[in-house]
Amino acid sequence: MPGFIIYSLFVVYPIVAAASISFFRWNGIGPKTFVGLDNYIELFTSSEMMSQFSNALLNSLQIFVLTVLILIPVQIIAAYLIYNQVKGYKFFRVAVFSPQFISTPVIVFIFMLLLDGNVGVFNKLLEWIGLGEYVRPWLGLPGYGMNIVWLMMSWSGFGVGMIFFLGAMKMISKESLEAGYLDGAGFWKRLFSIILPQMKITILNMILITYIVSMTVFDFNYILGGVSGGVDHDVDVMALLFYRIAFGESRNPLGGNISENSMGLGSTVACVLFLLIFVMSMLQVWLTYRRREEV
Repeated sequence: MPGFIIYSLFVVYPIVAAASISFFRWNGIGPKTFVGLDNYIELFTSSEMMSQFSNALLNSLQIFVLTVLILIPVQIIAAYLIYNQVKGYKFFRVAVFSPQFISTPVIVFIFMLLLDGNVGVFNKLLEWIGLGEYVRPWLGLPGYGMNIVWLMMSWSGFGVGMIFFLGAMKMISKESLEAGYLDGAGFWKRLFSIILPQMKITILNMILITYIVSMTVFDFNYILGGVSGGVDHDVDVMALLFYRIAFGESRNPLGGNISENSMGLGSTVACVLFLLIFVMSMLQVWLTYRRREEV
């Protein structure tokens, strides 16, 4: 009961409150005016709002796709190497997990030093190896912003996913691995034929976590691109879109693209974001129970 009360107070109530506010025209201070579904209609019919919404959604999905296709496979391989205690695995385990303890502003600052157009280490390295023609002001190139955000997120969170997969590998029966070894399965064959089939639910859970993180990421994009999400909203994401609409990008303390309805329209974006995450979560739950029933 205490856990249920705390969960309801800090999770359920804010969701219900946001859903309620989304049906009102409200600036956060003055009286509320009930408008029904007008906020949702405005979100999906206004060309400016729909342009920002679709751009933010695509950027969030870009982080998700890159993580699933690139980062998660690399995390699995790294976890497998540590699981088999390859030479230097203790140092490697600490090294890849240590960025988790570095704050987001510091991580962004490190990457700014690495990718700066004038004094960036990456450009200096390109010049040193004879590839000076590829030197670019990477932080200012259109279309590269979300890739840089993904690199920062991947570097800082690589160790978390790796430990997640490592824990799943340690729960796999030793007998099945020994049987595969006796049957002639090599080092990588055991990974693909024995370990991965027994980690399907774990991988599925990690994909869901990746989706939630991609949809709710805020700090990297805010620090790198500000409230507006960079030039032409280049690094805009769903959480940043909500923040900009609800609290604004100008000196107006009420914020919002439509300041007299900042809280109403901002809550509408938050509710849509919640539904996008909720649908994916329900799909994941259905697939998980289906897998268990098959087993």
